[in-house]
Amino acid sequence: MKTIAQIIFPPQFEPFQPYLSVPYLKGFLKIYDIESKCFDANMDFYWWLFTQWKKKRSLHSSLEEYLYSNIGNAVRVLMTIPQNLWKYRWAVNVVDEYLKAVSPDGVKISLTSLTIGNKYSSEDLRNYLQSSNNIFREYFEYAQSEILGSRNIQYYLFSLVVLDQLGAALTFAQEIKKRRPQSKIVFGGPFVSRFYKRLVTLPWLSEIIDVIAPGEAYKVLPEILGIQECWAGHVTPDFSDFHMDRYLSPRLVLPYLVAHGCRWGLCTFCSHHLTYSKYRASNLNDVVEDISMLIEKYGVEYISFSDEYLTVDQLSDLVNLLKEKKIHVKWSTFVRAEPSFTDKNFTKKLYEGGARLLMFGFESTSQRILKLMKKGANVDFYSSILESCKDANIAVRLDFMVGFPTETEEEAQRTFTFIKDNSVIIDTPFSSYAIAVFELREDTPIMQALKKHGIKVVALLRGDLDEQYDFVEDEGLSPELKRKWRHKMITYFKNELSAELITPQNKTHQLCFKDLFDSGYFWPPITRIEPSMLHNFYGAWSPGAVVRFSDMGNIIITNYATGGVLELSRELIHLFEAFENGSPLNSVFLKCNNLSLMQFVKLTNFLYRNEYLIVWDEHDISDSREFNEKSPSLFRFKRPEYDGFVIAQLRR
Repeated sequence: MKTIAQIIFPPQFEPFQPYLSVPYLKGFLKIYDIESKCFDANMDFYWWLFTQWKKKRSLHSSLEEYLYSNIGNAVRVLMTIPQNLWKYRWAVNVVDEYLKAVSPDGVKISLTSLTIGNKYSSEDLRNYLQSSNNIFREYFEYAQSEILGSRNIQYYLFSLVVLDQLGAALTFAQEIKKRRPQSKIVFGGPFVSRFYKRLVTLPWLSEIIDVIAPGEAYKVLPEILGIQECWAGHVTPDFSDFHMDRYLSPRLVLPYLVAHGCRWGLCTFCSHHLTYSKYRASNLNDVVEDISMLIEKYGVEYISFSDEYLTVDQLSDLVNLLKEKKIHVKWSTFVRAEPSFTDKNFTKKLYEGGARLLMFGFESTSQRILKLMKKGANVDFYSSILESCKDANIAVRLDFMVGFPTETEEEAQRTFTFIKDNSVIIDTPFSSYAIAVFELREDTPIMQALKKHGIKVVALLRGDLDEQYDFVEDEGLSPELKRKWRHKMITYFKNELSAELITPQNKTHQLCFKDLFDSGYFWPPITRIEPSMLHNFYGAWSPGAVVRFSDMGNIIITNYATGGVLELSRELIHLFEAFENGSPLNSVFLKCNNLSLMQFVKLTNFLYRNEYLIVWDEHDISDSREFNEKSPSLFRFKRPEYDGFVIAQLRR
């Protein structure tokens, strides 16, 4: 059978696990006896940046020299189980700083995003496509055989999830057109569904793309490929074309989708209905059979369910079937804050059935706001849900939203107070949070009821390729107050709670690390230095930290691994010398006779949390040289400046 379709996932998206749309499309086409080939150009692009692109760039600074010489080791750390989380944090920091350093003019690349000029400007995008310095064209020359595929290819199916992928996808399409002019270029995926109205207003896209296909594949692909029937049943994703050993994760994590669409489907701020026309769920027996196949074929230990959420009944049936089939797999999923999660027997059953991470959209603790959002949630259950998850040893991710139309300061304060009052049950190992500000998006239910919510639309917020609108409200929080409350909540999480400080910033690693922690592979390091701990802990400047002196004699610390730059008073010269080779914290304090005990503790915590300093327990003294030479400190956050001997945090 000839391969007639090439399925391409273009850069940029997180390179920690395969994205599900591509193996799903391959499995879907197989139902029609259509042979296809998949290529994860996103993952390959990252490897090209790590190994090939840097060869074309000359070093211009000691910072770049450090990053270039350490990128290989950093990538290896991300792909192995770390001995401690310090090494992991160092690796993430180095990879992100390396990507920043090798990003060409006009482009910003990271592990989580890719920006071309003003990413929301079609003019900036078109200008870059015509640029002779287009990095995606250089990558295409390197990977063209994999992107083009065989000569039999009739259709190039691009799956786009986010706007960040559009520049690469269009560049690839241009190059394919030059070499395979008879083939059809098709753009589809969640991004295309959400941005369809924007894309069809750009006439120059028709010179590059043959078909812009919004909606679900099971509906649009048969029409494009000239197939009469329409299959809406279960599809088994086919990962056979993927190189599973190339993803930046300590253990293989594969995505899986139980249901298309959202069973609830009423939230007024949500735009996910633009991707799915109706709710369709697979039979759980088919799901478990697929999981069993993935375990047997790829040895996968972790499944990241990609559903909008799994219902309580689906979860119960899933763990029952996994137990019945004696299938052992750890998993994460989005869920709704339903009363069943207050039942400790239920959450314990979920943990025993593999649940390690549950992601809840709490949004607000104002029942009035939840009603306006049509969340269908009762805030009275929130605390009990958290208690139940903690009791069952399940990590959570909590999503909160500030600034929903008509929200008052009192209601924002109520959400903040809930977080503080429940910190003990929120602050669990490898749990996390996200604080968003309300965004008015294209074709959301609230966009269809502007008058009801007292909203007046001004214009597209950031450019003609945006899906968000600028708006004014008759009542509610001002833009300044929205930013204030978001900052206040984030600052509390980062300054006061320990769980968030040890949690990876992506769900793939969060799932892995939670299970590895439960299995005893490592212990989290300390999250705060207290006066009583000085006798038992050691400190040293972090790997990548370079110290010099300013013209005024002050100490300038640059951390090449994080990009942070800090200026310390010259009065702290003893601190600099003591931490140069690693010293007990107590002996360092005794040398700093110009600091009180509390000043020293406060300053040390500041340096530690900002990744200028590593700290280890006396029981790890045998590994202190390794920590000093190779390991980073744990934290990577902007913190309030220390009001004493820190003159300025110059860059972070």
